[in-house]
Amino acid sequence: MSSEEKMRRASIFKKMALRDKLDAFRKRQSLNALRDELNKNNDVRNKLENLVEETNSQDLAKTAMALHSSSWYNTQVRDQLEIAENRCVHLEKEMQSMQSDLVRAEQKRARKQERADELVSQAKKLELDKADERLTELRRRSTKH
Repeated sequence: MSSEEKMRRASIFKKMALRDKLDAFRKRQSLNALRDELNKNNDVRNKLENLVEETNSQDLAKTAMALHSSSWYNTQVRDQLEIAENRCVHLEKEMQSMQSDLVRAEQKRARKQERADELVSQAKKLELDKADERLTELRRRSTKH
């Protein structure tokens, strides 16, 4: 393979690595968005847990209507707490999946960049070898005359 072909292939690998870098950047942005969403859901879950603890600690003598309302409110808060917990579990799984995708994308990019660098160095070596051959040939010609 000639040095021009190697440089052309190296250019292709560099472009592919650049595309993978852009893909990794997008995945990193998505991961950050997931992380923010998880933090918000954890805050909501903590607030709901605090509400459940507050309602449990307020067991004073009440009327039947107050007990019914308190029970309904407590059920609603517990339902919301369960939803928040499930959402957090789902987001954590999605984050783990996104992190592994990000690692794979970075590895792909690194391999392509290494291949491009390898091809560039091979092309430069070929050019140097050709230049050395031409120089050697010129020296032989000049010593013959």
